[in-house]
Amino acid sequence: MLKACTINTRKEELCRCSTLPPIDKAGSAPFLAWHRWFTWTYEQALRIECGYKGLQPYWDWTLDAHNIEASPLFDGSDSSMSGNGIAVPHGNRRKVNSFPGRPTSVTIVPAGNGGGCVITGPFANITVSFGQVGGDLNPGLLNNPHNLDFNPHCLRRDLSPKVVEPALAPERVRAILSSPNIVVFNQLLNVGVVPGVQGLHGGGHEGVGGDMSDFFSSPGDPIFYFHHAQVDRIWTQWQQLDLKTRQYALSGTGTVGNYPPSPIFNLNDTINLGKLSPEGPRPIRDIMSTVRGPFCYEYA
Repeated sequence: MLKACTINTRKEELCRCSTLPPIDKAGSAPFLAWHRWFTWTYEQALRIECGYKGLQPYWDWTLDAHNIEASPLFDGSDSSMSGNGIAVPHGNRRKVNSFPGRPTSVTIVPAGNGGGCVITGPFANITVSFGQVGGDLNPGLLNNPHNLDFNPHCLRRDLSPKVVEPALAPERVRAILSSPNIVVFNQLLNVGVVPGVQGLHGGGHEGVGGDMSDFFSSPGDPIFYFHHAQVDRIWTQWQQLDLKTRQYALSGTGTVGNYPPSPIFNLNDTINLGKLSPEGPRPIRDIMSTVRGPFCYEYA
């Protein structure tokens, strides 16, 4: 039985925060800036609360696109981010995209070679508290019809070379860095332009599969933060190619596909991280640079 949500851990609070309005940020105007702030906040929590002394790593997709299962990040060793889920017989994944005020759609994602619980590496047998919502992303897992109800389960992955190889290939990164404006950049990131091939953002989520495929549980997989650090890195590189016109480039409304209809988002509009941000909401202009506002970091 699903239980009403009670936040007991920082990890659960991070998962809950990722569902703040706009409930599905991918493709909305605040998407890049919100995740920059969110990933940075996660890193600060590691440092301040957990004594972490290192830097926030990013997942360079181009190094693994040709063979994700052989990647040092996913080989299940002690220095990895844990391996694939155990192999569970299943077909292509059916992902139901249903959010308030938006038309429901279904995405078919090529099956990977896992699908079950992650049992190797540092994150073997950890618990993810939320998800799944709709579809059959995780074989055998009870659907959670109320989005944020407590639904504890093992971390699951379904590494899919059929998703990763075309979506995260080096030529896709070169293409997005060649985007002439933020509209094209966002399209290549979140939608893609090749029929049947995910954008870079979706390619990372769907390529790892399992909980990473589920909007409500993806921050429960530690690779989420590596993936979004890479998204932020690519955005930063693109901005730095023409800071004069790109540093504060913004396009779109605060809702995906303008569902439900909402005003055009501008630099004075605010975004928030809920309880993760005691100082409250921030104007999006404060989040557009990695060396201004609350930030002071660069990518190697």
